[in-house]
Amino acid sequence: MTINNHINHIAIIGAGPAGLSMARVLKKMGTPFTIYEKHHNTGGIWDMNNEGSPMYEAAHFISSKTLSGFPDFPMPAHYPDYPTRVQILAYIRAFAQHYDLERHIKFNTKVTQIEKTEQGWEVQTEYGGRQIHKAAICANGPLWQANIPAYQGHFSGTIRHASTFKKSTELLDKRVLVVGGGNSGIDIACETASYANEAYLSLRRGYYFIPKHIFGVPADVFAHGGPKLPTKLNQWILKKMLRVAVGDQTKFGLPKPDHELLESHPIMNSQILHHTSHGNLSVKPDINYFNGNQVHFNDGSVIEVDEVIFATGYDYAIPYAKKHFDWKDNRPKLYMNLFSPKHDNLFAIGFMETNSAAYEMFTEMAKLIGDFLNADPETARKFRQKAETEVLDLSGGLKFVASARHTGYVDSDTYRAFLKKLQKQMGWKPYKKGDYLTP
Repeated sequence: MTINNHINHIAIIGAGPAGLSMARVLKKMGTPFTIYEKHHNTGGIWDMNNEGSPMYEAAHFISSKTLSGFPDFPMPAHYPDYPTRVQILAYIRAFAQHYDLERHIKFNTKVTQIEKTEQGWEVQTEYGGRQIHKAAICANGPLWQANIPAYQGHFSGTIRHASTFKKSTELLDKRVLVVGGGNSGIDIACETASYANEAYLSLRRGYYFIPKHIFGVPADVFAHGGPKLPTKLNQWILKKMLRVAVGDQTKFGLPKPDHELLESHPIMNSQILHHTSHGNLSVKPDINYFNGNQVHFNDGSVIEVDEVIFATGYDYAIPYAKKHFDWKDNRPKLYMNLFSPKHDNLFAIGFMETNSAAYEMFTEMAKLIGDFLNADPETARKFRQKAETEVLDLSGGLKFVASARHTGYVDSDTYRAFLKKLQKQMGWKPYKKGDYLTP
């Protein structure tokens, strides 16, 4: 079999937001690249028709259009504060077209394996294609491999993961239990409260539920506009404000959080209090065991339901390169959440959780990768030494909840501060507003 040599090209695997952000940076730098995309178009998970996409019809962005767009390519002014999945998909595709990225993409080309060679990385595709690239950047996204927990007993109804949920009408004439307190779980629970005969939500712990608007503006815009305060003071002030805006959430049947505000991924939802206070949605603790169509909970209570939807998150997966990374809690271990400490010129972008909108950070992170790829040998050597030996604490003093989801979680302000410090050490310029105004 002929192996094509694209040694001067960087391989980007995935044409979702992270991969496209990476492509725009490399294009600006004049660095050749090829994008491999297993689906027929750009957009990643936001195309609900892509097999395995966790998207559902009623999905919206959880951060606002004001702060969530790609740098220098804002979302359209006519978009609502929290755009729909259809609008986000259109926006991502408009981004790819505006920067002329589609001509660099091999669509319908699934990468099955990458292997280290003397020249770089050999990328193997589903139908036998092989190409050697200088570097490989994994950008296939973290939300494709569903995590379904195991419980004792047998449930006689339907059990499925939230990734299979597509239409709210699927819930009609059913008694439904949603399990999980992430943003998708809470959103689906609210849809269940509107459509199902009976709606229940099982939460392992209490969470802080942040309304999408504070004083009439999107919550993230409100928080972003305030002064930068010490972590403890910021937590205290925001907690007091949330208490004023929401009140005592335990009165609505929602458990008291077992952690401080900002120490878990923010849950942005304005409907949960409406549905719990109106009796449309009943909140239950963690499941103990199943018995037929009965669900027994840790507090001794029992309900009968027809369906259980596990909104219990995802295991990060890079199936074509799993052996090339070290893993913890199904998360790849990465320096700056980007660089493989094990292998030169192997990267992963988008495999992270943070308390900020992701698309802007993707550009800043992509630039760090691009600067490394274009660095002189001595600077690249110094950086690799850091990537292989330096252990970073990017928590910003926050004690994140001890869960797999928060493994590798970073505070965005802390990450950006260290990024600027790192760029200064290496002699690389940070991203500044306006760098990508022109294609």
